[in-house]
Amino acid sequence: MKDLQKEKDQFLEESFQHVVKLEEIALEGVSLDIQVHLDFLIEKMNEKGEKEKVMKLEIMKSKMNENPRAKSARGYLSGKSAAIGRATRDRLRGNKAE
Repeated sequence: MKDLQKEKDQFLEESFQHVVKLEEIALEGVSLDIQVHLDFLIEKMNEKGEKEKVMKLEIMKSKMNENPRAKSARGYLSGKSAAIGRATRDRLRGNKAE
């Protein structure tokens, strides 16, 4: 069990180092997938008590949130999800989506 935890911690550390390296290379932050992965890393680093790493990841996430292209992508995807949700709801209710 200790070996598995050690391996998990190593993978988490490697993931953090890769994200930091990507930021140094000029991570543009327009991908919502990246934000989801950052959220995951933040959560796991918090669980380990890695406060400095959590702070660095939070700063990266806030920079991404300031990016106008990221805001635009989030707005677009949120509109698409709402439309899909309405079409699904209508289909389940027996109405045909126009």
